[in-house]
Amino acid sequence: MSAVTADRPRYATPTRVDVTECRTDRLPDRVRANRVDGSEVHLERRGGRTFLVTRPAE
Repeated sequence: MSAVTADRPRYATPTRVDVTECRTDRLPDRVRANRVDGSEVHLERRGGRTFLVTRPAE
């Protein structure tokens, strides 16, 4: 029996990562770290906070 671990996260539901304090030049790295095959990644503003949102492919 062997175990295989994914090098990228897999999400079943949308995720939100608070990036309000993140420097703008670091955002591309955060997007790459949170991207899942076929997913959509975008920024969302809510109540003065900024979130990096990943939505899984349907």
